[in-house]
Parts: sequence; C-alpha cells; structure tokens
Amino acid sequence: MDFIPFNKTYVPSEANDLIADVLMSGWITTGPKTKEFEKEFLEVIGSSNEAIAVSSGTAALHLAYIVSGIRSGDEVIVPSFTFCSTINMLVHLGAKPIFCDISENSLCIDPNDISKKITSKTKAIVVVHYAGYPCEMDKINKIAEEHKLIVIEDAAHAFLTKYNGSYIGSGNNITCFSFYATKNLTTAEGGMVVCADKKKSERIRMLSMHGISKDGWNRYSEVGKWRYDVIEPGYKYNMTDVHACIGLSQLKYYNKSNLRRVEIAAKYKEILSRNPYIILPPDPVDKNSKHAWHLFAIRVSGNSPISRDNLIIKLKEFNIGTSVHFIPNHQQSFYKDSTIILPVTEKVGDTILSLPMYELLTDKEIIYISDTINQILK
Repeated sequence: MDFIPFNKTYVPSEANDLIADVLMSGWITTGPKTKEFEKEFLEVIGSSNEAIAVSSGTAALHLAYIVSGIRSGDEVIVPSFTFCSTINMLVHLGAKPIFCDISENSLCIDPNDISKKITSKTKAIVVVHYAGYPCEMDKINKIAEEHKLIVIEDAAHAFLTKYNGSYIGSGNNITCFSFYATKNLTTAEGGMVVCADKKKSERIRMLSMHGISKDGWNRYSEVGKWRYDVIEPGYKYNMTDVHACIGLSQLKYYNKSNLRRVEIAAKYKEILSRNPYIILPPDPVDKNSKHAWHLFAIRVSGNSPISRDNLIIKLKEFNIGTSVHFIPNHQQSFYKDSTIILPVTEKVGDTILSLPMYELLTDKEIIYISDTINQILK
C-alpha cells in the first residue's frame, strides 16, 4: 500500500475557473468574491447573523476576544485540550487563561468544571467544539448567564456541526471558524467570525482592515471615494478574493462532502469496534445534534499491549500517516504549571490519535488502516 497521508485536500475544479476570473479582473484581494463567500457560508449554516471572512481562524479568535472586551487582568476559562491559538490570542491581550477539564465522552469542555473555575475576575468562557462534536451549549450558556459572562465559540472543527437541531454559528454567541488546509471547508488559509451583534460585526470588519473606515474595494472601485479615516489601530486580517474562490468552490459540495465523512466514520467504527483496546469517538447523545467528523480521533486504552506513541510509529511503518489532537496546553513549556491538574485532559492527551479523515480516502484505504490497527493491537 502506498503511503496514506493524514490529510489530502480536495479542491473542486470549479476553483480554477473562479480564481482565473479573479486574476483576470485586475482585483485579487478582498472584494466581491469575499462578500459572496460570506453570504453563501451564512446560507449554508442557516444563520441570520453577520459574517466577516478573515485570514485565519486565529485572526477570527483574536478579533472576537477584542470586541468582547477581554483585556489585561481578565480571567478566561478555556479548555487546555485545544490548539494553542485558542489560548495564545488571550495571552496577547494580557488576559489569564484558566484551564478547564473536558468531559471524557465528548472531549469538549466540562460544564461542571467551568462552574468550579469561576472567580470575581472571570470575564468569559471559550468553548471548543472538539473534532466536530458539539459542546453542551445549553448548560454553558446558562452558567454564563447566571454569572454575567461572555461565551465565545471556537468552531475551528465545527463546520456543519449541529446542536439541538441548529448549526453551530446560528446562535447568539460570537463564533469563530477556521478554513485551514486540513479543515472540512478550506480556503487554504482563512477563517470566519460569525456575530449576531451588528455593532460588534462592524467593528470586527473594521479591525480586520487596519482599523480604517473603508476597505480597499470601497476606495478603489468605480464608485469608491479616496478619503478614509483610521478609527482605531487594527490588524491586517482580511481574506482575499483568491482564497474566497477556493471556499466558494467547496461550498457547492458541502452536503456530499459531509455525507462522505459520515460514511468514513461508520466504516472505521464497524471494523475497529472489534478491537478491545480502542476507544471509539461517540455520536452526539441528542438525536437533534450532529457530529461534523472533522477528525476521527480514537483512544488507545490503558491495557493496550502497546502505547499510543508506539502505535503511531508502527502505523508509519505500514505507510499510514496519523496526527495527535492535542497535546494539552498546560503541559506545554510556556503554559506549564505544576499546580494545574486536569485528570481527564491528561488521560486523553496521552492516548488520543487522529486517523486519516478526508473525502478522498477510499474504502480500501479505510479497511487497510483499520485492519492494520487491529493486527498491531491483537
């Protein structure tokens, strides 16, 4: 079997024509295609909120934190079990991340531990919809309401995740998506902030373009005016029309793409369920919720004949690429603190393993990966 990479990005051929049109138009940065991508994205997730396309999921989080009023001295409750950008952007604002444990079933932030971590300095709760599984938003929103806290949703894994019948991003919380190369929907690099508050949305858009009153398209177009004003010091976080074209080409096939991911997850579960040493990812308990299957993350049980780390090495010998999502942040050099104890996060962090999960993965490859794992762990 040839090497099976952890990820292989599929970009529909329509992207070539869309990008060619943009290149020939003479305007390749933020413009009409970016606006079109924002509009179509909202239509897909059934949201009446505002959408602002940006250069990355990290940029989306940074802007969401700023307009939420998070500043130096504030405490923000956040899972340690996430990619570092969720936390790095808090530190850049001078806020203190308060690491929270996760629920062992969902691997999402634990509402019970959130309640234990709230102090007089707590400003916000950041939730991460891990691997495409939705957080317990009703419980979390209730806790936030009782304590007058802001909730920000990191939906980097959650394009097409549903909670209680609605897509993530259609609610009232500011929600941040990532369109990085490995995501279910990609623009190569990119992100989106979805916000229900129009004033905050306007500020996010303005901050993403240096903090000036007009973007380039509004200044340089046929009806544009040259005069602009710097309202506050902003950032260079805008998405380009070239990147938006990649996203637009993929949005056309969102349903087909999502169905294939569901099929892949089912095939993995069918074969790996025979293995007593593998803990499989669950489907949401609530029938009205839906897993987006951004990741298929298995866990190696404690009585396994080999460790997770050795399984990664063995799988590579069989030409199978894998990844780990995630190494907990409270175990990373910058954030390490011996007083922080998160039992579930630490247990999961030592045993988690992400298998290949993408639309181009064939049934033959899924069977080969699964059978190889069963063979190694027999």
